[in-house]
Amino acid sequence: MSGAGEFELIEALASRLDPAADGLGIGDDAAAWQPSPGALVVATTDMLVEGVHFRLDWTSPRDLGWKALAVNLSDLAAMGATPGRALVSVALLPGQAALVEEMYEGLSELARLTGTRVVGGDTVRTSGPLVVNVALIGEAEPGRLLRRGGALPGDLLVLTGAVGAAAAGLVLLLEGDPERLPRPEASPLLAAHHRPQPRLAAGRTLAGLGVRCAIDVSDGVASEAWHLARASGIAIRLDTDLLPLASAAVSMFGEARARQLAVSGGEDYQLLFTVPKARVAEVMAALSPEDRPTVIGEVVGLRPGGDVQLLAEGRVVESVRPGYVAF
Repeated sequence: MSGAGEFELIEALASRLDPAADGLGIGDDAAAWQPSPGALVVATTDMLVEGVHFRLDWTSPRDLGWKALAVNLSDLAAMGATPGRALVSVALLPGQAALVEEMYEGLSELARLTGTRVVGGDTVRTSGPLVVNVALIGEAEPGRLLRRGGALPGDLLVLTGAVGAAAAGLVLLLEGDPERLPRPEASPLLAAHHRPQPRLAAGRTLAGLGVRCAIDVSDGVASEAWHLARASGIAIRLDTDLLPLASAAVSMFGEARARQLAVSGGEDYQLLFTVPKARVAEVMAALSPEDRPTVIGEVVGLRPGGDVQLLAEGRVVESVRPGYVAF
């Protein structure tokens, strides 16, 4: 559809999505739906900009669509929320209609897997770069919402899954090493970077158990721990020796480099949360084997403004400051 106009493109994109069960969705000036009775509405939005968040020479349109939705779903997972409706806006260059249609295939694939309905959005022409924005609305049970500010002294710091895979995948793409890229270990690392898996089930489980403090790992474990510490006004000790490392990253880069990527890399979209010591066994048993929770640190006291100290081999090696920031 290289010569398609705006309305033809919208029709083509809508045809790639499942229609809303209540018939309210794409086609009117705005989308409408009935929230679940007694539910708390949770909303998030994320923008991906070509050249900043992705490159088309190494990201397929389908993977771009998947990731555009996944990063938003991960925000809902970190709040313990269930996804509902999404609005997708795209600023595209002339001649990119076919690319955007293929992008919607990947986006629609993840939407079906997670029960998300795309109900509208916007398309505009730009001279560059390509921009994709998703606004996602979900629901959570009132009184059972995960927040960044709920950690207390004595809590343990727990992480789902393994970390460092996505950052290792990005390194492979940046380096373009012709000897490393064909290796079998590269495949899961590239997949982690291109198609992150938001931990929606884990977030809902934690919220249902009454856990109150969580965040998703988008900017690296150390940086996310700092965000929890600042929001909660507490001090955290994070033992880097306890981090569950992605085995493929260790195989490809060695343990020391894989650990550094896990600490400060990002885009793993695992959940980092705190839980009282007395409830750790209960909470860890409730999470699925796929989420593989690991205790990696402890809240050691109150600290206005927050503080995170990284430990290695039993001693403090570094104090943490924020990771990636947009400006």
